[in-house]
Amino acid sequence: MHEVLEGKNLERNLPPLLTELATVNHIYAGLCFTMEYFSFCESVRDGETGLFEEPAGLLGEISRIVGENLTEGFDADRREEAVGLLSGMRERITRKMQVLTTYTDIMTLYEYMLNRMELRYAGTGDIDNDAAAAEILQYIFMEKDNVTINERIHRMLSQLPIRMSRVKFCDIVRSGFEPYFGMELSAAEDFVYRVESAAGLCRPDGFEDAFPEIHKSWQRFRETDWNGLGEKEFQKKQTELSDVSDVLKRQTEQYFSLMGLVNHLYAWLLSLPYSGAEAGERLEALRGVLAKVSGSMQGGGDWLSEEESDAAFRTTEGLIEQYALEVKRGQAFLEELSGEAQRMAQETMLGQQLACVRLSGRLLEDSLFAALEEKNTEKKAERRELNEMADALCAKFLEAFSTQPQLMNRAMIASVFLQLPVFFESRNEVADYVRSSLAGCHDLAEKVQSVRLMKQWMEE
Repeated sequence: MHEVLEGKNLERNLPPLLTELATVNHIYAGLCFTMEYFSFCESVRDGETGLFEEPAGLLGEISRIVGENLTEGFDADRREEAVGLLSGMRERITRKMQVLTTYTDIMTLYEYMLNRMELRYAGTGDIDNDAAAAEILQYIFMEKDNVTINERIHRMLSQLPIRMSRVKFCDIVRSGFEPYFGMELSAAEDFVYRVESAAGLCRPDGFEDAFPEIHKSWQRFRETDWNGLGEKEFQKKQTELSDVSDVLKRQTEQYFSLMGLVNHLYAWLLSLPYSGAEAGERLEALRGVLAKVSGSMQGGGDWLSEEESDAAFRTTEGLIEQYALEVKRGQAFLEELSGEAQRMAQETMLGQQLACVRLSGRLLEDSLFAALEEKNTEKKAERRELNEMADALCAKFLEAFSTQPQLMNRAMIASVFLQLPVFFESRNEVADYVRSSLAGCHDLAEKVQSVRLMKQWMEE
């Protein structure tokens, strides 16, 4: 590795080095996939995981690919077809997860609303504003660590009543762009995405038709007369929120698990033709596991006995941790690879192998939904561009604020505050905000519940 990074002896060093990197990726992907595949299919088989229609179809497709490519002899055409299918499955899952994430963000806002309305239908008691403010401020500043203090300020902002003008809020949002001046423009774009997501403003492809029942539930929430909601209607909304949140959670968990399977299987098949003999030796004991699990999931065979699975996985103890470090080391090496080495790989017909090693490594990263395309160095964000982005974002907020219930506007603002840098410049400003938040809230139910929720978090 040192010689290649220094541009020395490339013709001698690069071929075995790429083979070694492919072998490492192959083994790690194979270990991870087999263990995750076995566990996920076992939970389905035992009834612990009730698959929705599309996840069930995706799991069936994964099982077919496993049976055709990893339990039989190697076939280049089958592998190439499988790689293409897995790439398409990854894109499908990513789109579905974007929609599920959007609905989860939106339902979190409705949860905020329902939480703060709850005490309207029960006795609220009273609250001493000064005593509550003093307790909250003591908690925020009882630690000296600035990171901890900022975390507690963020939590306070997301829980206490929001009493702020739209103009003031937009000014705070605009100030959130300041740290991105001179940084890569994509960082500012990511910031906009995070803020829009927190506010429930994203509308990804498939929002209206990917999950029809969830979409209908969202429409019912959106069309509710929240100001005139009676106690029975309120309780129905609580039940509906609980039901749709459960569906969102289960759908998200299933797609998340499937993405892990797709990534590891994809990386395994990419590395398969380029890896050394060590890979086959390390994974030999798992071939029987794959054959039985994939066969069973396709309705054509018996499940493994406990003795069979225990014996197979006993041979892999400690290997995942070992090869995880090797994968990271290999990816770090590839990031430093010189242009000369890359040109040499192309000239000696190693280009395809290098591309597969790079791609399989990215598939094995901790972030399941990371983009697979390499990012080129981008232009830096200029003041004009940041101002335009801030203008567009604030325009979206103002449009939403003009058509929504006041409590939804407050839910949005509270959620967005978690994505923004702390905007206070002194302890006095924090203290003034806490006191004015409580004093300015004349909805006793909302104020009491907000303080209760803040105290619950303080006690955790």
